[in-house]
Amino acid sequence: MRLSLRQSVFLAVLVVILFPLAGCSSLSRGHEALLVLGDLSAGSEESRLKARTQAPTREGIRYAQEGRDYRADVYHPATPERGVMILVHGFTEDGRRDPRLVEFATTLSRVGFTVMVPELEGLRDYSISTREVEAIADAIRHSTQSLPEEESKAALAAISFAVGPAVIASLQEDTKARVSFIVSVGGYYDLTDMLRYVTTGEDRHGAGEAAPPPQREARWAVLMSQLHWLDDERDREQLSAIARRRLASEADSAEAEPVVTETAEELEGLGPQGRALYALVTNQDPARVEVLIDALPPSLIAELEALDLSKRDLDRLEAELVLIHGPQDRVIPFSHSRRLRDALPEGQARLFEASGLEHVAVSPGWRDGWGLWRAVNHVLRLGEQQQ
Repeated sequence: MRLSLRQSVFLAVLVVILFPLAGCSSLSRGHEALLVLGDLSAGSEESRLKARTQAPTREGIRYAQEGRDYRADVYHPATPERGVMILVHGFTEDGRRDPRLVEFATTLSRVGFTVMVPELEGLRDYSISTREVEAIADAIRHSTQSLPEEESKAALAAISFAVGPAVIASLQEDTKARVSFIVSVGGYYDLTDMLRYVTTGEDRHGAGEAAPPPQREARWAVLMSQLHWLDDERDREQLSAIARRRLASEADSAEAEPVVTETAEELEGLGPQGRALYALVTNQDPARVEVLIDALPPSLIAELEALDLSKRDLDRLEAELVLIHGPQDRVIPFSHSRRLRDALPEGQARLFEASGLEHVAVSPGWRDGWGLWRAVNHVLRLGEQQQ
């Protein structure tokens, strides 16, 4: 996160105005939330939080659950005050050592969280599946099994496409009582509607407000994330080359419309499964999305359904949900977090609208400060209750 000077001044004034009427604990927490935002803004540079707190120690660990082997980093705070937080990264080839993730984990640990960041291979190589659900559930089991029964709870924080697997991992019979709360940043609810938006720009549940146009490169990230379900190796290689070329060219393109770069030879060389997936990703007709999904390989359809929160019995979720979403998100519309909140019993989920949040990156401007500050303040309060 990067906050401007005007944002920082605005938040400082906000704290001065609001908190003389609050209790001492609320005053302290509100100021701490402000320090968290300042530290996230500073990144690796100096900040007031860094000056006031001791840096956490990072420990690389290996662990196993029922024969499944994992790696993770654990950030140990100098003063553990807020329990365990499992931080689940989104799509990144750097995995648990992504510099932005390291900075985020370090900041959380500076305010008293013991932060565990598991390595999730599917999110490193863009092959997300229910394997990530199992890996997150195993991280929950590992992080809580050594704690006394009355304290054996962890919190989760998940980003973007990792939100679904994190929530589903918290629904297991042996994990649901072990998760105190889940922080969702820019997460999804309905995968069919997410695919419809990414490919066609239509957000059917936008509650009347017009959704911003989707990022053009998002469809190619979706293509990359599903290639491992194709049986034909040639299809996987051909579509991977197309997706990587498109991601490289369209992310920096200023053109109003994407330039089609696929040749006739490339498309003719695709098998039935490859053509079906390519047809879905390049489709621009909202009404055809369901038909195109039904034409995908059965294994891919099964995985999409398994990861779709709108098809899950969320009444079984015991954890509180903290939803943070930008209304101008161009990858996953804000409506997904609103629908996820509404799918849970009243009071179990809180939604914080962060106007300056562009999917999972903070844009310049001071208006986002209030929403982000409220969200951080709430997370710190929930963390205190873990102890």
